[in-house]
Amino acid sequence: MVRIGVLGIDDSALARKVLKDTLASDPECVTVGVVGSTGLALARSSADAVDVVVLDLFLVEEDWRQALTRLREALPRARVLALAPDNDDGRSAIAQAVELGASEGVLRPRSDAEFSMSASAFGERLLVRIRALAGAPPRSAGARTNPPAPAAPLSSRSATAIQPRPALVPVSNRRGPKPSTRIDVVAIGVSTGGPNALTEVLPGIPKDFPVPVVIVQHMPPGFTLNLAQNLNGKSKIEVREGVEGDLVQPGLALIAPGDFHMVLQRKGTAVGVSMNRGAPENFCRPAVDVLFRSVVDVYGGNSLCVVLTGMGQDGMLGATAIGAAGGTVLAQDEATSVVWGMPGAVARAGLADDILPLARIAGEIDRRVRESRGAFARGA
Repeated sequence: MVRIGVLGIDDSALARKVLKDTLASDPECVTVGVVGSTGLALARSSADAVDVVVLDLFLVEEDWRQALTRLREALPRARVLALAPDNDDGRSAIAQAVELGASEGVLRPRSDAEFSMSASAFGERLLVRIRALAGAPPRSAGARTNPPAPAAPLSSRSATAIQPRPALVPVSNRRGPKPSTRIDVVAIGVSTGGPNALTEVLPGIPKDFPVPVVIVQHMPPGFTLNLAQNLNGKSKIEVREGVEGDLVQPGLALIAPGDFHMVLQRKGTAVGVSMNRGAPENFCRPAVDVLFRSVVDVYGGNSLCVVLTGMGQDGMLGATAIGAAGGTVLAQDEATSVVWGMPGAVARAGLADDILPLARIAGEIDRRVRESRGAFARGA
């Protein structure tokens, strides 16, 4: 049995009770403490005991930014799951928290009355995210509603604790560049830990990038707009949340809006994006597989897809289609992924042309795109 040490910080007595009851329902979760302030939390916990911190961003007597900074300094290996009410202020706070180092955010009911009515469903949703951040698979009892287990097997920091492993994918699974195939589009799929990963990748893409970028980040409605705005302020290329009818173009990155699948469609000589609310795939909408399939439909093998950190295996089937068409597939390595589910599934299936640490992905994207287009222009 694995051990997931969880520390909760929330000044609502009802929220603390819900969290305690939720953790008690899972024998693999160990409650390190569920308290009302950061000071009490740090006084009652040690760095080695905590895998996940659940932090309410709307603490009455504390500034959450200071609280997050203190937690990250005192508990450097713990993942922080930020909670905020389901409204515009809450979404904005979670977007800022992720930018400042939280791993992920979950919207909570807006009032104690709503909390009481939806405590069970909220607790189950919270538990899914806690287990994902710890690298543990969802419980089998929730298999019909929870995302599938990450493909990566668990490993231990000790006999009972969880820690990400270094990448173990054989080098023989990796393939060299395909200079004879021109790359005309880059598609990125990402989930848990994605905002931080995208903050590393997109700012590393140069302003004169010669092809469009399309992205699926698993997020609920409201978050993707904030994410796009934050990334746009840090990137040399333009980053926007996609809207119906947007045309893809070089130097522009479009992010699928929360709760909508985004697909590419050819419109005469141009290519645009279209949104739909088709059935979720891999428990997700937007889904990476939906985007990747449309990339193949429009660009065939003239495409590069990148699968970054995230739980489950969304993107594996789409990457299979891109690879079969002659396109290029890159995956983030395990050591730098928050959860090595999505990229791990791609790597284990032997689909990746390369498996890279996060810090090298932007440079590799740029190199492969430019080399492929240069070789094509020379008639290679």
